[in-house]
Amino acid sequence: MSRKKAVKLKIVDHRHCMTCGKAIPPDKEFCSEECRKKYERVRMKEERVKKMLWIMYAVMIGSLLIVIVLRTMIH
Repeated sequence: MSRKKAVKLKIVDHRHCMTCGKAIPPDKEFCSEECRKKYERVRMKEERVKKMLWIMYAVMIGSLLIVIVLRTMIH
């Protein structure tokens, strides 16, 4: 039987850009300023969407409470 020798590859210590996924040094978060700006734009958009969802939830719950209160006042 023939056995294959296991080849161990040393992977250089690194991390990946949070936007594009390129390998970068471990002390950096992004590979370029362009990727950082793109990440910030996406993050701000997600924050706006999250705020709008919370506002819509509050409006729906508030409307439901108003309907319940009005129905109890009528009967």
